[in-house]
Amino acid sequence: MSSFSGKPTTLVDQKIENNGFWPDLSVSEFQKSYRLPAEYLVDLLVTHLVMAMAEVNTDLARVEDTLRAAGVSNLQAMAGVSTPGGWAYSFKLEQYKRAVYCRAKSTALTDFPTVVRRDSAENTGKEAPERGETFLAFSQQAVRALQGRSRITAALL
Repeated sequence: MSSFSGKPTTLVDQKIENNGFWPDLSVSEFQKSYRLPAEYLVDLLVTHLVMAMAEVNTDLARVEDTLRAAGVSNLQAMAGVSTPGGWAYSFKLEQYKRAVYCRAKSTALTDFPTVVRRDSAENTGKEAPERGETFLAFSQQAVRALQGRSRITAALL
């Protein structure tokens, strides 16, 4: 896998330990799945993943409580088991990873102009907030799906 610059990306086999209920995260899975530029230092990627994980875990605290009350102590261990509503826990697992990885990529994209200071980075920097917002929206869609909510909520004020 190569970066925007053509520089090969070195995949980092590093796990980020989660809270025991939600799955541990993989830096290499994040790099491969979301095609992050090789210019990012591993420490920066880990920081973005840890922050995104903490934010998503906070957003999903009620979901975790509900699943624990239903007897699920570890979502990874339940992957492949169907829920009464027909959804498999593996779907929830993938939605969780999407929520975290998209949120981490959202913040990583806005950092790109500070990581690479070439003429090509100037245009990237102008576009980064839009792309960052797009990945944040993907993250929120995954969180809402795990919460059992649709993409949009309307309220009468």
